[in-house]
Amino acid sequence: MSSDLGLEKFQAALRLIRVEQPFAALPLLEEAIALQPDLVEAYAQRAKVRRRLSDLEGAIADYSKAIKLAPSVELYLARALVWLSLGKVEGAIGDARRAISLDSKLAGGHRLLGKALSLLGDGIGATKAYKQAARCYIKVKDKENAALCLKRIEGLKSLPPLSKEQQRAVDSYGVDSYGVDSYGVNSYGTTVTRESTPEAFLNLLQQKYEQQQYRDVLRETDWLLQLDAENVGAICLRGLACAQMGRSQQAVEAFAVATKLAPDNTTVRFDRARMRLALADGAGAVEDLSVLIATVGAEAKFFAQRAAAYHSIGELEKAYKDYANALAAEPDMAELYQQRAEVQQAMGEHEGAAQDYQKAATLWLNDGKWAEHQQVVEKVRQLRAQLSQGKSSTTFGRNKGTISVPIKSYDNHFPVVEATFDGITTFDMVIDRNASHSIITQRMAQQLNLEMVSYRYVYLADSTPMELPIARLRSVKIGGLIITDVYVAVAPDKETALLGKDCFGIYRVKLSGNEITFTR
Repeated sequence: MSSDLGLEKFQAALRLIRVEQPFAALPLLEEAIALQPDLVEAYAQRAKVRRRLSDLEGAIADYSKAIKLAPSVELYLARALVWLSLGKVEGAIGDARRAISLDSKLAGGHRLLGKALSLLGDGIGATKAYKQAARCYIKVKDKENAALCLKRIEGLKSLPPLSKEQQRAVDSYGVDSYGVDSYGVNSYGTTVTRESTPEAFLNLLQQKYEQQQYRDVLRETDWLLQLDAENVGAICLRGLACAQMGRSQQAVEAFAVATKLAPDNTTVRFDRARMRLALADGAGAVEDLSVLIATVGAEAKFFAQRAAAYHSIGELEKAYKDYANALAAEPDMAELYQQRAEVQQAMGEHEGAAQDYQKAATLWLNDGKWAEHQQVVEKVRQLRAQLSQGKSSTTFGRNKGTISVPIKSYDNHFPVVEATFDGITTFDMVIDRNASHSIITQRMAQQLNLEMVSYRYVYLADSTPMELPIARLRSVKIGGLIITDVYVAVAPDKETALLGKDCFGIYRVKLSGNEITFTR
C-alpha cells in the first residue's frame, strides 16, 4: 500500500517538474522516497532537482543512493557531471571509468573522462580518452563530435607529464574494492584485504593523519568518497586534512556536509572542533567541545581538546583546569602532562611546569619514546636553571596575590571550609590537596538538582575505589575564591564530601593558623 502511494507521489512530482515547478516537486519526491525507499527513479529525479537548485552535495548524495540500489551508465555519468561542478575532478574520473566499464562503446563516457583527466593535468591519459571517444563517435557516424574530440587533443600537447606518484594516484581513481590488487596492496601502498571494510580503511587513514601525512589522507579520502559520497567519517577526515594543509574553505565545506548528514553525531562535532582549532578558531572549538561535555559527558579527550583550544586563545586558567580534568580520567598520558606543563610555563608557574615535564619524561620513557623523553628532559633542565637563579614567578594574570579563607573545623586532620555551589547552597567541604577528584554526596546533588553527565572510577576519602556518577557544578565559591565548571563525583551520603586537585589545581594551597590560603 505504501509503495503504491509512493508511486503516486512520484508521478505527481514528475508532473510538476515537467511544468517547471522544481520547488514544489521536491517535497513530493521526499514523501515518495519515505514511502518507498528503494525507488531508484525518485532518487535520480531528486538529484536532478537538487542540482538545478544548486544543492550539489545533495545531488551527489541522491545519485549515490540510486547507484547503490541499481548502478547504471546514466547514473554514473550524471554523478560525474556533478563532481565536475563541485570541482572534485577525481570523483568525475572515477565515475566516468565506472560508466565505461559498464559500456566500453560509450562515447560520452570516454569524452567525459578525457575532460576530467585534462583538468587534472594528465595530458597522456586525456589524449587516450579523447581518441577512444572519437573512435566511438566514428562508429556511429557522428563525425562532428569525433572532430571536436580530436580538436581537444591539440591543447593537451603542452601539458608536462605527471610524476610517478601523481600518475599512480590518477590511475587509482575508479578502482573498486578499495583499489586492491591481487597482492592485497592498494595503489597507495597501504596493506588491506579484499574483505576490508570502510571502517578498517578509515582507521588506516586516521593513523596516516596522526603521522601528519595529510596529502595522502586527502587523496585517499577523495577516492573513498567516490565509492560512498555519504561516508561521514571520510568527509570529516578529509576536512581535517584540508585544515592542516591551510585549505580553510574546503575544510569548512567538508564539515558543513558532514553536519548536514549527521547533525547529532558526536564524532562529527568533535572532529569539527579539531578542525576549528587547526584553523585558529579556538573560541569556536571551545564552543563545540563545551556542548559535547555538557551533553555526552566528561570524557578525557573532550577536556584535552578544549584545554588546547583555551590555550590557543590565552585562557590559561581554564586550559589548566581542563588538562587537570583530562588527567584525572587518563593519569598515564605523557602528552597531557607535557601540554599542561606548557600552560603552566605560560602562566609563570615554573615549578609546577617542571613537575609536569618531569612526569611526562617518565611516562615517555616507560613507553619507549626516546625523542619525546629527551625533549621534555631538556625543558626540565631549563626550568630548573631558571628556578635556581630566582627567575621564576609564582603569580600571573590580573588576579595576582593570595586569597585567605577561614578554616571552620577539621575532619581527620583535613581543613573544612564553607563552599557555595552554583550560587545556591552553602556546604561544609573538606579540602584535600592530594585527592584527584572532588566528591559530593547524593543528598547534596539532589538539593542542587544536578544532572549526571558520565561515570568514572574515583578514590573515596579512605582510598577505596568506586565507580560513581559525575555531575557538573557551574561554580564553587570559597570565600573570595570563585572557580567555574567543576566536575564532581556523587557518592553515597555516608562518604566524606571534599574538594580535590581537580577543583583548585591551579592554586598553591597552604595551611596557616586558622586560615587556608590559595595562591596563584
